[in-house]
Amino acid sequence: MVVEPLSRRDVLKQGAAGAAVLGVGPVFIAARRRRLPLLGGTFSLGVASGVPVRNGATLWTRVDGLERAGRVELEIAADPDFRRVLHRERRAVEARNDFTVKRTIRSDRLRPGQQYFYRFETRDGSSPVGRFRTALPADSAEPVRIGFFSCQKWHQGYYTAHGGLAAEDDLDLVVSLGDYIYEEPMGAKVKVPERQDTTGATGDGDVQTLAEYRDKYRLYKSDPHLLAMHAAHPVHAIWDDHEAEDDYAGENEGDPLRPRRVPFLERRGAGYRAFFEYLPVPRFRRDPLRTYGRLRLGSVDLLRIDTRQYRDPLACPPLQPCPGGNAPGRSILGDTQRAWLKGELERSTAAWKVIANQVMMMSLDVGTPGVPINADQWDGYASERRELLEHVRAKGVKDVTVITGDIHTFFAGTVHTSGRITSPAAATEFVGGSITSTGIQESLGSGDPRATEAGLRANNPHLSYVDVERKGYGVLEASAAELKVTFRAPRSVLEPTSQVDDLASFRVARGSTAVETR
Repeated sequence: MVVEPLSRRDVLKQGAAGAAVLGVGPVFIAARRRRLPLLGGTFSLGVASGVPVRNGATLWTRVDGLERAGRVELEIAADPDFRRVLHRERRAVEARNDFTVKRTIRSDRLRPGQQYFYRFETRDGSSPVGRFRTALPADSAEPVRIGFFSCQKWHQGYYTAHGGLAAEDDLDLVVSLGDYIYEEPMGAKVKVPERQDTTGATGDGDVQTLAEYRDKYRLYKSDPHLLAMHAAHPVHAIWDDHEAEDDYAGENEGDPLRPRRVPFLERRGAGYRAFFEYLPVPRFRRDPLRTYGRLRLGSVDLLRIDTRQYRDPLACPPLQPCPGGNAPGRSILGDTQRAWLKGELERSTAAWKVIANQVMMMSLDVGTPGVPINADQWDGYASERRELLEHVRAKGVKDVTVITGDIHTFFAGTVHTSGRITSPAAATEFVGGSITSTGIQESLGSGDPRATEAGLRANNPHLSYVDVERKGYGVLEASAAELKVTFRAPRSVLEPTSQVDDLASFRVARGSTAVETR
């Protein structure tokens, strides 16, 4: 795929703001100079939308350069020039939220499955213009298109993959599957010297306090490709570990040898708060730290899960053989979320049940067949995986697929109740490569990538596809008859711009758990 200017529906061909070409940020449209309460401030982090519903979405921005609270005006229009404004309101900008603004809009003037444009304004000027599409109704026959990505370590590459995502036509939603930021020090793996991460108390990228996490989000969201992607599509984010601390498990800290300036739970709380401040993720009023939930988009029930906040401690350190992951009773979901997920799968009337998931659900054996290598993923909680997938089979739930991040490698295959092909099949899974973060092949340090891929497929016959080298993202398209998934990859993440190519394409027929290569 050669990235060209965005063309989502005919109106975008008229030069809509928020359109982007690789290497070019969002387009600005001059604001009408009405008298607004807030004087000063700019919008260097652009705009973002998330969680589209049939009559609205969640909209976000941040106002820079303020010393006191004030108000901005939010407008939603049917056209990119804002000649037909459908909704207008003023929103508070306050220091306690680091001058971020987040508003969930539901309006009778917004219709299902339609595209709208939005912006924020002060007395001095306008934010970039963003766009979102409201959710398709449940009875819609129109295909649903969902992009997905994860793992965008700042200093390991440019976000050229986000340039490709920004240029995708007609996405209903983009899902960030975790590791939107990395809280950890840069270390020695700096791939792009121009992208130094100097956040944190000592300027090495290690963040532990609320102010430091906020600095990290501001750094990551300064990338023009990421800004363009957020302006172009609604994005819903779920967290994994690096939004708080590498390899943490529930209330249990990650590496016990990691130097800490604040207690772990205080650090986790700061990471969680910054996540909600800087991303367009609405909060549950009665459970403000909950991120799991259901979103209906036409023929798709998108079931977002949280495999980090409620999990039991790891059975073994990651990346070493771990037979202890088979111990009964170990949970990656927690009792409440597991019951919720079972119920949603059983009750769903959608053609496709898509689980947005942080860590790989299929087993991954390296070296010794039957012995998993990564207890941080579902292999470390094998009894709960079996319980969930046997429930899917027992209740006759069909057409379940899982989209996954975390492991920085492209995989596609079939999910079996034990994780392996020796047990019954229950779902399919598509694991996206990272935006920039180093993967399996880079961890090995040397060797032939094709040999690595052949070895992984030999040890894991449930895998239909493996690519250990490329970075990128996935696009899922669900229709009444089939599910199609395409993996896309920039030719380089070490240069500011790059052509983005189709890497592989797959098909899953309704009623099947087989992943076919297209």
